[in-house]
This record gives sequence, C-alpha cells and structure tokens, in this order.
Amino acid sequence: MSTDIHVVAVIEGKPGSAEAIKAVTKPCVDATRKEEGCLKYHLHQDQERPDHFIFVEHWASQEILAKHGQSAHLKAMVDELASLTVKPLEVSLLKNVY
Repeated sequence: MSTDIHVVAVIEGKPGSAEAIKAVTKPCVDATRKEEGCLKYHLHQDQERPDHFIFVEHWASQEILAKHGQSAHLKAMVDELASLTVKPLEVSLLKNVY
C-alpha cells in the first residue's frame, strides 16, 4: 500500500491581491521544492478569478508532509497571506481511491 499523500490548498485572495500573493508564495514554493520527500509542489492561478490560487502537492509520506507543515518558510507564507486573503488557507489531504 502506498504511503504517499496528495494535497490541494486553496488561496482565496482579496480583490486585486494577485501580484502580492505571487510575491509572498514564490519564496515558499522555491524552498519547498528542495525539501526531502516533496514529489510535486505547484501553484496554479485561476484564469477567470486572478486572485484565486490552488496549490497541488504530492508528498512521499504523511510524516514528511508534517515536517513541511512546521517549516519556517511555510509558516512565514501563511502569516504573510493573512492580510491578503478573505479566509485562511483551505487545505485538503487526498488519497487515491482507484
């Protein structure tokens, strides 16, 4: 049985916040992609709602994801996003069904 885990995280930015969100997320994306066990870490921007972003992540294990959750770069990003978003980051942990 596979122990890897997929994550989808949604950033719902305030109107006009797209460029600021990109600036805040870039350092975290760069640092996260270097983390051991990070298999995929992409930030996508909605084409029709430019202040809406979605992280698509793939991690080797729940334990590695937990380490990422404690990383300084993730904590800094979440703190900086607070003033740019209409609600906290919405995170979903996913498992394969088929």
